[in-house]
Amino acid sequence: MTALPDAFPKPPARLSRADLAYGATVFALTLLSALPFWLTDLLPMMDYPPFLTFVRAFQDYRDPSSPFHGTYTLGWPLSPLLLPLLVMRLLAAVTSIELAGKLLLTLYAIALPAASIHLLRVLRRDRWCVLLVFPLVHSYWVSGGFFAFATAPPLVVLGLAFAVRWLDRPSPRLGAALAAVATALFLWHALAFAQLLLDFTLLWALWRAPGRRARWTALLPAAPSLALFALWMATMVLASPSGGRAPGPVAAWPPFLENAGQLLEFVGVLLPISTAYVILFALLVLAGAAATPARPHEAPDSPSPTARYHVPNPFAVLALANVACYLLLPSYCLGVEGINNRHPWMAALLFTFAWSLPARPAVKAGLLASTAIGSGLLLLHLCERFMAFHEETVGASRLIDRLSRGQTLLAPLDAWGATTTFPVKPLRSLQEIATVRHGGLPNHSFAGYGINIVQYVGGRNPMPGLGQNWLSHPELARFDYVLLRSPSAALLAHERLELVARDGRWALFAVRR
Repeated sequence: MTALPDAFPKPPARLSRADLAYGATVFALTLLSALPFWLTDLLPMMDYPPFLTFVRAFQDYRDPSSPFHGTYTLGWPLSPLLLPLLVMRLLAAVTSIELAGKLLLTLYAIALPAASIHLLRVLRRDRWCVLLVFPLVHSYWVSGGFFAFATAPPLVVLGLAFAVRWLDRPSPRLGAALAAVATALFLWHALAFAQLLLDFTLLWALWRAPGRRARWTALLPAAPSLALFALWMATMVLASPSGGRAPGPVAAWPPFLENAGQLLEFVGVLLPISTAYVILFALLVLAGAAATPARPHEAPDSPSPTARYHVPNPFAVLALANVACYLLLPSYCLGVEGINNRHPWMAALLFTFAWSLPARPAVKAGLLASTAIGSGLLLLHLCERFMAFHEETVGASRLIDRLSRGQTLLAPLDAWGATTTFPVKPLRSLQEIATVRHGGLPNHSFAGYGINIVQYVGGRNPMPGLGQNWLSHPELARFDYVLLRSPSAALLAHERLELVARDGRWALFAVRR
């Protein structure tokens, strides 16, 4: 069996012009990918503050001086989310929780193209194919604030690189590396782990095993993570009478045609323009692929690694399988929402490793230049949006800073926290930023989901969980402050609220008791 080349070859003694152009392009696009996270105090990511609240609870639940003590606890210790919580806690020990989040998002923006370059090398595909990754860095899941899942793809890609090398030439070192990545992914996010497991299983099924024993022993690296998964399912998901979920159906499927029509919406960033960008990039790739015969890898004189599979392009099969998963899997199962809609973005990412560039130099150069320029323009547009979002929200950030340790905040915003620059509810969980900075209990959190590692003590929210009737609710007195955007004259004069400070459109009120 022909072995794959060394995945970490020695660099050439002297860089060519092509090497310099490649390095400069990748560096510039990586910088642009990470830059938006540092252009605003508050990040326009809908469910990002709830994850930061988990970090605060994870940090404080054993501290007797914290309101989280006796109200929040941990479930089964070897559960998904454990690893990102540990990483965030370590970073937050030398900085703030919010800064730790930005650092980890920056690491993700660097690691995703880096891991992709590694996998392209393993597959002997053209290194320039990595340009397709950059329009995907700011994904639906990043902009939605689904922090743990959104930051997991570098591990998925690294796991696939180990999987390809393991199937090519098994060794204890590669088996241990694949097992370690799979275990880390399970402890990072269960659905990211499921993604690697799905892709590895498909590669294994498509692989031309040299014998029956080799085929079955090739599954051994999955055993440790599957054992952890079984323990977690038994202790957290299936142990309670409701299976760790709220009362209701075990699973739910969206209408098929409506769901199919929304496929591209789950690929790009959460903006009205994102679908148009996805379509333009897809047309660009298809036009380039149709322009001239393709070459499958960088070294045409060496045997292709795809010769070890029953199909010439296994990663194209993986991409199509993820599209099928989106169409066929439920959107909800066992208390977890957003199951099938995680697959379109993964399909787009996997296509990066199935893409073959045109052989003609002029066509290839034009296609790559168009892709690089398009990626750069998209990322620059996001930078502009993040800066505009900062101008919209910096007043709220400054007012939240006025709170003291342990004080609580309610922020019942109009339009569910939509803004001009990011219309899809980026401030829906704004009030939890006060929890992150000052340690007061949040109005509600994701600890109410029984399958999460961070849970309420006794399964009960220690705060009232106020909704639209917050102003007339008797439990409003449980909060120290209320933060509002463009409050009406009636709210400014309301007997239960006392204006403390204004900053632009934002107003901070103390709750009269």
